[in-house]
Amino acid sequence: MIHELNHLGIVTADLDRSVAFYVDLLGARPVWSAEVAASGMRIAYLQLAQGLVELIEFAGDAAPAGANHLGFLSDDLDGDVERLRSSGAVVTVEPRATGSGVGRQALVLDPDGVWIELLQRDLPLRSGTTPHPHIHAIDHVALQADDHDRSLAFYRDGLGMAVARQTPIPSLDTTLTYLHHGEDVVELLPKVHDGARLHHLALVVDDVDAALARLVADGGEPDGPSRPAAGGIGRVGSVTDPNGVVIEFVDRPRVLEG
Repeated sequence: MIHELNHLGIVTADLDRSVAFYVDLLGARPVWSAEVAASGMRIAYLQLAQGLVELIEFAGDAAPAGANHLGFLSDDLDGDVERLRSSGAVVTVEPRATGSGVGRQALVLDPDGVWIELLQRDLPLRSGTTPHPHIHAIDHVALQADDHDRSLAFYRDGLGMAVARQTPIPSLDTTLTYLHHGEDVVELLPKVHDGARLHHLALVVDDVDAALARLVADGGEPDGPSRPAAGGIGRVGSVTDPNGVVIEFVDRPRVLEG
């Protein structure tokens, strides 16, 4: 059974620079790292608030920088891969040992071609919530989907996520849906933005303008001033990480709180 949305995987051309960005500007805490000498791959897991970000550096240009995959934990990797395959999912990497040697992994594609990593391993990395004066939680990872209902079925029925909230958007003839495994949330967006399918990582803060001011004081550069949130509650601001991943700040209640 797939039981946890474990991490957002991000490919970076400079692991040390990316770790410094998340640690120094967002208060993340390094919790695990590994090197795969045979392939020249370096991995760092960081706990950001209550969630995890995996940073991956490949030797050469093995993969473009940016948000790369969503990682889920399974307690029956072979069974889950076969179940997803029988439902029509494309399996791109069959179950195998991970490059780090810790546990086993497989890769499947979601309906829009986003890589979903399935992991079976005994490697607890999270502990409570990493403290920060403004950042209180990861609210969601936003994913742009061409067909809302098809993606909803994949994440709900295929990956076992529960629907937390649905908001119709008549102007776009679609529905905004939030799904979760425990405290970890995926937001299904219509494809209205340029750029990556994994569009942004949203963080809940107490005050967006104060969080942006702290970011500047710590040497960061916001994408611009804050703006009213599209949903009408609070404000939104953002900063882009060294790999082109948009980190969004929101000062409304968490999706799972209301």
